[in-house]
Amino acid sequence: MSASRLPSRPAVPERTLPRGGRHPLTQEAVSASQRNRLLDAMGHIVAAKGFKAATVADVIALAGVSRRTFYEQFTDMEACFLAAYDRGMKSLFGAIRAALRDAEAMDWQGRTRVAIAAYLQALAAAPEVTWAFSVETLGAGARALELRGWVLDQWVAQWRALQTLRERDDPTSPPVSDASLLAMVGGIEELVRDCLRRRGATALPELAQPVTHFALAVMGGPRA
Repeated sequence: MSASRLPSRPAVPERTLPRGGRHPLTQEAVSASQRNRLLDAMGHIVAAKGFKAATVADVIALAGVSRRTFYEQFTDMEACFLAAYDRGMKSLFGAIRAALRDAEAMDWQGRTRVAIAAYLQALAAAPEVTWAFSVETLGAGARALELRGWVLDQWVAQWRALQTLRERDDPTSPPVSDASLLAMVGGIEELVRDCLRRRGATALPELAQPVTHFALAVMGGPRA
């Protein structure tokens, strides 16, 4: 498929990102607001230009802060990107956990469906962040790949919890290795990246059925 047929990157917003709500004018509150705007801006800029082409000037212009403020918060672009990636992944994990809290009465298969739907909906709701952290992280250097390794470990742990629930419901079920769960996580990520490249983030929720079928097959359950 030629590059000309691929969806264009998310565009850089024409104006600076909105500032946070009113807050007490303490140094800590101002610093936290500035940091959050820089992290938000990093996601937009990296999605639009790519990690290697993004600059501090791009980020501070979109965040509406000074260069001095940037370097008070981060040592360099890599440090800012890693902080944004860490925050974004923790937010995604939180969205999935919140969805699962409302599905506590379901069996493991139902919880699997809920988790996958919540995951895809959260990604679709933040297209710039999704592109930046699903695609650009792979080329952002060794430290980004190390952090991605931690993220993959968290995914495996979440799937292991569902597998434990399955084994509790059916003690005769065959065990699934962490290696198989990691392979499943990687496969799901690749489906997400393929959809981003071909159809864009808005189409991600359409992956719910095939991803659920895949996950249930790996974990040993019947097809949805």
